Amino acid sequence: MSDRKLAVLAVLAVLFAGAAVLLSRVGRDYTPPQITLAPLIEGFDVERIQTIAVGSKDSSEGVHLDRSGKGFAVREKDNYPAVMSKVNSLISDCLDIRITSDALITSNPANHAEIGVTPETAQYRVEFLDAEQKPIVGLLISEPKSQGEQGSFSAVRRLDRPEVYRLNEPPYVSVRPMDYIETQILQVEREQIARVMVTDPNQRSYTLTASSDSSDLLLEPLPADKQVRQANAKTTFTSLTYLRIEDVMAASKTPSVQFDWSYVCELKNHLVYTVRLAKQDGKCYVRLSARYTGPEPQVQQKEESEEQLKEREALFLARDTAESFTAKHSGWVYVIPSYKGEEMTRPLEDLAEDKPAPASASPAAEDGGSEEPPVAAEP
Repeated sequence: MSDRKLAVLAVLAVLFAGAAVLLSRVGRDYTPPQITLAPLIEGFDVERIQTIAVGSKDSSEGVHLDRSGKGFAVREKDNYPAVMSKVNSLISDCLDIRITSDALITSNPANHAEIGVTPETAQYRVEFLDAEQKPIVGLLISEPKSQGEQGSFSAVRRLDRPEVYRLNEPPYVSVRPMDYIETQILQVEREQIARVMVTDPNQRSYTLTASSDSSDLLLEPLPADKQVRQANAKTTFTSLTYLRIEDVMAASKTPSVQFDWSYVCELKNHLVYTVRLAKQDGKCYVRLSARYTGPEPQVQQKEESEEQLKEREALFLARDTAESFTAKHSGWVYVIPSYKGEEMTRPLEDLAEDKPAPASASPAAEDGGSEEPPVAAEP
């Protein structure tokens, strides 16, 4: 190899070594851009909230949750108490929204309508108001927007600011007033039901009683030559094992209806639930109450066995449950599913059926003889 070639190779080696050192230094000195994560709503005092207003451009419904005592009430449902866990979830979901510095979409108000973050175009609008019904802070959330293979995102902005941010996981928001109300209002254990009595508008009653030796039910009165139609009887008997509502209103604002059916469910612990029912225009309205019919519970005065202690505590619990249940539901009328109303008001004739006819006997048996099989002829 010539001296000239050796000299060229030496120069190239020096250049490559220098480039490697330079790249190594650049790599060590490189700092990726900072992406900050910050709450969209900062410095928020939850105790200032007097009203939460929720709306949507796609729905005629909306909801106002007004502070009532230690909780909130649903204005659209005559200030019926709201479920605090659902209210707290709405508040915390809004306060937990975090934005990043690279998520800014625009800060130009001229783009708000197209993006869907104006009061008229937003899919959801959530406002927190103070005692004077003035805004503390509000949010506007757009409909989901497709990002192709990357999924979708929503746009969000505060009502009092022009900046719009990309939000990959928007909070769950509902504009239906009933979504903030506990719809399951009663659940009774099947094994605890002793008897059920149904009375129709003509004051005719029947009683279904649990049998002590089987799952079948007894019916009183049972028409002659009839037996209990167990399938129908059991759905009527267990109507309160799960009772949910579809609507609620103050009793003073109820349409003029006649609560002329009654459904009384007596439990083995002396707790008795009474449901008064009215049917009109395809709806079933109910009023609820409870009472305790057992002995007055006594305070412990001597040493008791564990079984006696449990029995006494059960009496106290039944009495207190009756009082609190009646206090909670007094003054309110509920709408229950129509099928449930039909189950609770079945007429007596739907609970009885003809007894099966006895198996017919052969003529020979009726004459006291016996029927012999035919004998094959000998060949």
